[in-house]
Order: sequence, then C-alpha cells, then structure tokens
Amino acid sequence: MRTKTIKKIVAMFSVIAVSFSMTGFSVAIAQTSPDATTSLTRGSGGGTAPIIKAKWEMDDWNGTDSSSDPGAQLPAPGVWGGKLIYKVCAIATDPNGVSDLDLGGVYADIYYPVGKAIHDLVPSADVHRDTSGGTKDIGQGGCGGFIEQNKLIKQDKAVGYELFCNKIKNNNTNLPTFFTGYDYNEICAPDGELMKEEAFVYCDVKTLTWEDPAGLYTVKIKAQDKAGNDSNILVNKFEYLPLTAFEKDFKNVDYGEVMLSSDKKIPGDLTFGTAALPTIRNLGNTRLYMHIAQDDMGLGQSSGLWNVEFDARVGSHIADWTIYDPFGYKPALPSWPSDYTMLEDILDLSETEEMDFSIHVKKWPDDCTVYSGNMYLSATSAPFRICKL
Repeated sequence: MRTKTIKKIVAMFSVIAVSFSMTGFSVAIAQTSPDATTSLTRGSGGGTAPIIKAKWEMDDWNGTDSSSDPGAQLPAPGVWGGKLIYKVCAIATDPNGVSDLDLGGVYADIYYPVGKAIHDLVPSADVHRDTSGGTKDIGQGGCGGFIEQNKLIKQDKAVGYELFCNKIKNNNTNLPTFFTGYDYNEICAPDGELMKEEAFVYCDVKTLTWEDPAGLYTVKIKAQDKAGNDSNILVNKFEYLPLTAFEKDFKNVDYGEVMLSSDKKIPGDLTFGTAALPTIRNLGNTRLYMHIAQDDMGLGQSSGLWNVEFDARVGSHIADWTIYDPFGYKPALPSWPSDYTMLEDILDLSETEEMDFSIHVKKWPDDCTVYSGNMYLSATSAPFRICKL
C-alpha cells in the first residue's frame, strides 16, 4: 500500500511539471500584480531610551583643535585637492545595557553652514560672479543642507577614557558639548559609567575638502537601541576656519615688445601649469577677490603723471578689465591695502581661472630699450553666494 501511494504522488508532480512546460510558464515573466502584500509594525520593545551624555569634534586622537574657544575650530588644508580629516565623537549609555546600543547604533548627522552656497560647477555661465547675487546663486547644495549620516564606532574602554577624561578634560576642556545634567565629574568618576563600561565613547573619522565652505557646520548626535527607542538629540556646531588663499602658475609676466600709446595684452588660460599663459586657482575655503600692485618698471613720471598704466582682470569678461597706476618708484614695496587695486571678478571656491594683463606706455622717459619691475598679488575674502529659498 505504501508503494502505491508513493507512485501516485510522483505521478501527480510529474503531471504538474508537464503542465507548466506545455503552457510556456516562466518565473521570469513580468508580474502585472503582486503575489502578496507585506507589512510590519515597529516594535515598542519597552525599556528605557539610551542617552547621549556628551559630544564633540576634534582634529586628531589627542582631542585637539585650533583654539581654546568653546567647541571645535578646525583648519582648512590650503592645498589644492587637500582634505581636513577630523573626528566626530559622542559618549552614549543605555539604562538597559550598552549591548542594546551595539544592536542599535549611535549616529551623527552633519549639515553645511547655513546661508553659504557651495561651489557652482559652471561659474562661466554666471555673468554676476563679481557679487554675491546673480542668476546662478541658488547654491547646488550647501546652504545648511544635509551632508551625510554616519554610524559612530565604539571605542575600547581604555582608549575612550584616556581620550575624554585625561586628554580632553585636562588639555582642551571647552571642547565638548554636554547634555543637561552631565559633566566631567559625572562621566569620569572612578565609579562612573565609563569606568564601569556602562557607557562608551563612540567616534567616526570624517573629511572636509579644501573647497567646502568656511563656517559653522552643525552636527546632531542620536542613539537608538535594539528596541527602537530613540535617545535625546544632542546638537552642536564646529567651525571650519576661513582660509583665503590662492596659487599661481607664473613667476614672470613678459609684456614683450611694447609700442608707445598702444595697449599690449598678455592673455592667460584655464590650464594650470602653463607659465607663459597666467592662471590662478583658489586654494582656500572662501570665495576671494584678487588684488594687484605693480611698480613703474622704471618708466617714471612726467609733470607729475605716470608714464605708464596697467590693466588686469580675472576671467575673460570684457567688462572686468581694471585700470590701475603704479604704486610708486621701484624698488619701493607696496603698502597694504592702499597701494593695491582690487580686481572685479570673484574667484569661486576651488575655481581655476585665467589672469590677463595689459600695459599702456604713454611716454618713454629716456633712451632705454629694456625696462623691468615687480608685480605683487594678494587676496581678500569675498561674500558667499546667496542661498535662495
């Protein structure tokens, strides 16, 4: 009897298989309706929510930053393509046990400075680059927007305690932000939660690029346990310190043969590294104005008027040429800022741009055939682009 039953079942499955084959059925065929719906209910889990006791940012594992002011002040790299490597840290505990956090997590949300747009990827399309307003000033990102979320990594007890309760507490006491009711005495007590491994330091390594805008970055820390209970949200800001800096690829501007009362122009280009075609680029984390000063190259004055004048511009817009006189007789040095002339266009974050120069000799003062002098460049920060709502 058992044998017949088995044969019957085998036969039945064989028929089903043939039926599928004869109808051309394929499991890869596109479905016109779902085969099943899905749903879930977030578990309340019970228990008590975790707590973020303190949080901070730092530029190395010694708990340092660039100032003794409250919070972290972090330096820009000042190198083309460079990065600031910094750390985001927090101290978290869970009344139900830190194992709850191991299955949940401690998270950091990081936001751009409010009111500061990031680099416009097509600056040449904006004819108003010389101001903080204009057709492209909507900020493709930045403007207080969300950058990323990071899960912080639990540090060993000894590492976390040494970092917070020795290095930071004793050498950089204003660095952390504390949640109400917590301080160094509570956290670092010999019988406190850090020492008893009922709380831990959590950290993650983060980066800002040389072109990220200077300003106050917001960091929000939250923990969640395995039951889905959310901690308090602890918020602070760290400052990406402003750096106004530029780099040029030329050491000489040779005007070549110059005719009397004629403009002689020396064009730049957008390729950094071609010294005969001047180029500059922004190394800092602010937008910047270029400033220029030149001596008279020995051409002097006649009746109290300079025998030579100069033009310069950043970029290629015809309206951006700026005329300026020599600052004095060589070999004097220019005084800042009175002897410098600010050029019209703004060099945006991480922007590479040409610099063009022009000379106009009004009178030859003597029979010399070769004249030489010195050019001086400087920069000041310019307004960030407007963030439109």
